[in-house]
Amino acid sequence: MVRPFIKIGLAFIFTGSAFGCNSSAEKREINSVQLPKSGVVHDRMVAITNKDLSYALYLPSGLNGDGMLYPVILALDPGGSGLTPVKKYKELAEKYGYILMGSNDSHNGQPTTEIGPVITGMLGEIRSVYPCDSNRIYLAGFSGGSRVAGMAATYYEGVKGVIGCGAGFPTEDKTHLAAFDYFGIAGTADFNMNEMIQLDRILEQVGMRHFITTFPGPHAWPPAGVMEDGFQWCTLNAMKDGTLKRDDVVIGRIMAGFDIRIAKERYDNQLIPAAEICKEAILFGEGLISTDKFKKELQSISDLPEYKNQVAYRQKILKKEAIEQQSLMEGLFSKDEAWWKARIDKMNSKPMQNCNPEDTLMNARLKAFLSLVCYSNADAAIKQRNREVAKTVITVYEMADPQNPEPNYMRAVILLQRYDSTAAVKQLGIAISKGFSDKIRMMQQPEFQGLKNSPDYFDLLQKMK
Repeated sequence: MVRPFIKIGLAFIFTGSAFGCNSSAEKREINSVQLPKSGVVHDRMVAITNKDLSYALYLPSGLNGDGMLYPVILALDPGGSGLTPVKKYKELAEKYGYILMGSNDSHNGQPTTEIGPVITGMLGEIRSVYPCDSNRIYLAGFSGGSRVAGMAATYYEGVKGVIGCGAGFPTEDKTHLAAFDYFGIAGTADFNMNEMIQLDRILEQVGMRHFITTFPGPHAWPPAGVMEDGFQWCTLNAMKDGTLKRDDVVIGRIMAGFDIRIAKERYDNQLIPAAEICKEAILFGEGLISTDKFKKELQSISDLPEYKNQVAYRQKILKKEAIEQQSLMEGLFSKDEAWWKARIDKMNSKPMQNCNPEDTLMNARLKAFLSLVCYSNADAAIKQRNREVAKTVITVYEMADPQNPEPNYMRAVILLQRYDSTAAVKQLGIAISKGFSDKIRMMQQPEFQGLKNSPDYFDLLQKMK
């Protein structure tokens, strides 16, 4: 069942008509289609139920059409690259027996009329084509994809849980939040870490089954070793709910992993992560095993003066970070290049010996935040053909994130708006040397259409993978 939902401004439109639309004849035809080969990554599958949609796919090697039903994770990448999460997490899908799909059609910046049909269409494909366990359909997303995943689970009853990475989701309507499980992941150098911490408190208040963890890393899809916690969360919750047979070997292996991780963090005097892992172990194990030893370990850590000091300093840093973010946004159009150079140099400065590592992490989050703010504002200015504003913002963008190819790509767009093809091709060359590899985007960029007959432009396309 789909809850009808139309809300402009949250970039989402759901309607009941998008589901269950296949006739009996269509279902018989779909179910007779031979499934793709299991145990390998399929880069691009065109949806059988909707030819306008495509996705990357991994089927666990045990899937052989013998009537068994499998859990499914549909991954949403902010750049519309379904292949990225599928390649990154295929070993996890194999290990835990999940069908893993990555949408190529859900991405940041979509009109409100497109996102809902993409999600509903993919969920229809999952139910109609693949041997899915309808009680174990999950969404995973990173950044903007995480926000979409949370919204979809809120308004579509068929989604059992969400693994949200690097961003939360709107929670103004709390009516349906307890209907699905949520596992959140944020890097300690992710500019959205503070947001995820706040989300944890909100979900706690509404009584939602959830956990939010952090890992040492930036705003990105988490490493497979971190994402594995999300797979384990879904698996253990299914055992608790009776939708998956209890497996004591799997339970024991997962819980033993927590023991090792806690010991390592305590040895390194990383007491906040050690406490987080204890809480995670308690939540994972409750209802399956006794978690008394993890509760005792958590109490032992919480009583340490050093732990209290680390918590207090992190809270202080997070408050300071919120103020700094506001200052960066206000300064984007009011400060000169010299001010920005000094401010970014301060964020780049390496910590002095014995300095608290939380300061370094805050600076990393602020740099990533500034990079995103610059991208958003420069992109908007380019679309409005406000070239002077775009040039100013791009200058700050490149200072803040010098290895990012996007500022050079954007400069090329501006230069071609001014019909300076020679300088534009040069900027594209720099972007490619920095790792820009989206050939399709480059070929579809309206401003670049006049370069089709340029030998230098053709050479650049040939260099790209």
